[in-house]
Amino acid sequence: MTTPSPLRERTPDATRVEPDEIRVGKDVIEILTTGMYVSPVTVYREYIQNAADSIDAARADGTLGRGQKGEVSVAFDHAARAVTVRDNGAGIAGKDAPGILLAIGGSAKRGTNARGFRGVGRLSGLAYCRMLQFRTKAAGEGRITTVTWDCRGLRERLADSAFGGDLRRVVADSVTVTQEKAEDRGAHFFEVRLNDIARLRNDTLLNEKQIAQYLAQVAPLAFDKEFSFAHQIEKHLAEAVRQQPVSLTVAGGDVRRPYKDELPFPAGAHTLRLRDIEFVEFADVDGGAGAVGWIGHHDYVRSLPTGLGVRGLRARYGDIQVGESNLFEDCFKESRFNGWTVGELHILDRRIVPNARRDNFEVNHHTYNLLVQLGPLAAKITQRCRTASVARNAVQIVRNIIAATAARLKERRSFDRAELSRLKSSVQSAATKAKRIEDAVTRQELEKQLARLAKKLTKVTPKRGASAVAIDEATALVTKVVTNREQARKLIERLRKLCE
Repeated sequence: MTTPSPLRERTPDATRVEPDEIRVGKDVIEILTTGMYVSPVTVYREYIQNAADSIDAARADGTLGRGQKGEVSVAFDHAARAVTVRDNGAGIAGKDAPGILLAIGGSAKRGTNARGFRGVGRLSGLAYCRMLQFRTKAAGEGRITTVTWDCRGLRERLADSAFGGDLRRVVADSVTVTQEKAEDRGAHFFEVRLNDIARLRNDTLLNEKQIAQYLAQVAPLAFDKEFSFAHQIEKHLAEAVRQQPVSLTVAGGDVRRPYKDELPFPAGAHTLRLRDIEFVEFADVDGGAGAVGWIGHHDYVRSLPTGLGVRGLRARYGDIQVGESNLFEDCFKESRFNGWTVGELHILDRRIVPNARRDNFEVNHHTYNLLVQLGPLAAKITQRCRTASVARNAVQIVRNIIAATAARLKERRSFDRAELSRLKSSVQSAATKAKRIEDAVTRQELEKQLARLAKKLTKVTPKRGASAVAIDEATALVTKVVTNREQARKLIERLRKLCE
């Protein structure tokens, strides 16, 4: 027997609340615009996401034929301080456009495979321009429908304490719907136009280069042609991940994902060289595939500059990036090592849901399940960073010893026994360090040089005099021969006191 919900139980004198008695205040609009998005550039992500969903719909219903590209363009009109985002997706039928475009938090996408489903992303531009327009047309229709928001008037009503209207009233007063004759009945598109954009720091929303770099990282795009691992990654992920990248142009320039085989650091200090790809997979709570991804291994020289656009382990949901490059840094015991990482994680478990701002995921046990599994991966990457650091230090130390020994052998001065012993000891120590060098070619070359130096040192005849042995050589022998660690320690201490 089903227990009735406490919400359904009513006392005898309780009355039901009628929908007409519920008032949704005007300030909801402000919460869903300036209160929702922290960074202004995220408005472009929202419109590209909607464009990708519209293109998917066009592919599904045959509006876009097989072989036809899903195209999105971002065009700038600096004189008018305007931006237009246009796609060749399915568009919206004229009779449906007002109802769909004016629904707030009532998206028909919820429950589908669409990337967006909350019905608020299209409102993100309201906070940053004087007028926001949505123009659309479905294939076969003779008219283009335009829904126009008067953003300035909207903000004035929101700021007016005397205005007593609710959410529906403020929207009705701020929006107009018009139609115009279409020249091409076969055309289908959706277009967002932000007019008279606000002046922000660095004029962010009209900064073509910055917008292109941002969308290259977050949008569902193809890999760069200079990334030789692209086909390998696409083939491996094909069964699990929906990979239908859109063709994006920003200010007329083609935009692709920023990964390449080689990316020079700013000022030319280093070059990031991706040498190998490792694939990873994580289970959901039921044992199915919860997430799949790839890690790009490199020389792990140092933390990667943000400007490269590939720093950090990144999350993608529906092939749209969620959050920033630091999303998973808490999975690392030392968060700095996330900045040494290159890779992407595609979320497959639909119960791991991006939050409304798409800057993280909703907190639930499905998300925690993923984060717990990321811990060992983070530890593995951290170990690679540390191992690479040890190897680099070993290379430098060995090269310094080789250079110093070779320079001394070229001198015409004779050797005393103590100096010769020290040189032999340092070459022997360098040979031990060389074994820590991971790169086989570098290791073998340095070992050959050390072997040649050791052979030359055996042929050196020192000056006559008291026999002397370098303390480092003596302690190395003690450590090697004396198996009892405590006895070895005491013997080494006494040898060092003799040398004081």
